[in-house]
Amino acid sequence: MKIIITGGGTGGHIYPGISLAHEFLRIEKTNEIIFVGTNQKMESEIVPQEGFQFFGLNVRGLERKICLNNLFSFFLFLCSLVTSCQIIKRFKPDLVIGTGGYVSASIALVSSLLGIPTFIHEQNIIPGITNQILSLTSKKVFISFPESKKYFWRKSRIVCLGNPIRESIGQGKKNRLIQETNLDIQKRTILVFGGSKGASIINKMVLGCLDLIDEKLWKEWQILILSGKEDYLNLIEKVAQSKYKEVVRVLSYLHHIEDAYDLADLVVCRSGATTIAELTAKGLAALLIPYPYATGNHQLYNARFLENKSAALVIKEEELTGKKLAEELSKLMQDKEKLALLARNSKRIGNCKAASNIVNAIYDYLKNKDSTKKYI
Repeated sequence: MKIIITGGGTGGHIYPGISLAHEFLRIEKTNEIIFVGTNQKMESEIVPQEGFQFFGLNVRGLERKICLNNLFSFFLFLCSLVTSCQIIKRFKPDLVIGTGGYVSASIALVSSLLGIPTFIHEQNIIPGITNQILSLTSKKVFISFPESKKYFWRKSRIVCLGNPIRESIGQGKKNRLIQETNLDIQKRTILVFGGSKGASIINKMVLGCLDLIDEKLWKEWQILILSGKEDYLNLIEKVAQSKYKEVVRVLSYLHHIEDAYDLADLVVCRSGATTIAELTAKGLAALLIPYPYATGNHQLYNARFLENKSAALVIKEEELTGKKLAEELSKLMQDKEKLALLARNSKRIGNCKAASNIVNAIYDYLKNKDSTKKYI
């Protein structure tokens, strides 16, 4: 089969698509897959690194207010429909999968109107407006949380199968990371990251709370911060001036995030859907700080889902202070039973087979349609 996967803007939209692509290839190596995203976003770098051909559209999202910028964004969208038609005509896909983000609207809409079987995947509890609209013309809508179903209009097309994660997430090698960072294999590790782009406020608060935590705990614990490229040099300078510089390591980005997961005993991070899926697949205890400006505040809902299952603790960013963070970290660093409980409950929620289940559901749909027997 020929397959187009479209979506992007953040890692939360990109990596589920990559996971599905690898699963399609695992089932049938002759499947041909291309990705369509935006030229200006991170998918233009990540997708080629994963070995897939990438095509870029010149689009940008609408602002949530009436302004002239939205007129230009709408003009770009109309132009992207033409480009999408050209890509589809040239590649002749058998199916299209949209994984969210405004860039997915053009390809998924055009493919639906042309009668090409089109499917979408929603990662968050609160769906994005793009996926809500595309759900009206898509054959199936795959969701990650049961709670998402109420936000879509055509309930009969909704299937909850989880959020696809990369197979490599379960294949981390902490020794590889130990060698790279010179961390102590004997110590327990707090992993800190703000998603695919980092989070300055989290980085700042973590460094600021070091002195507020009992010094004795740092004989047992250490910290690895994945800072993001923009904050990296600033953090390196601050760590160099800290008396705890021996227990803190900073990397701007880690392509093999699975190595950090394999090393971590506790994670301090945002609560994007892909992050949640990866943490629970690994069964990691987490202290979640949702990004407050996410559309529909969906990260808070993602985080509360884990909190309600006793699988994570949550601090809202507007309530985040160095003192509060130090208090919560100190409790967890000293309470092995609490950490173990969070980790066990996290693991119970985890779904390592989402990619396989979604791909199989797509094949089943195609098998049951006389007009698509040629796909199987």
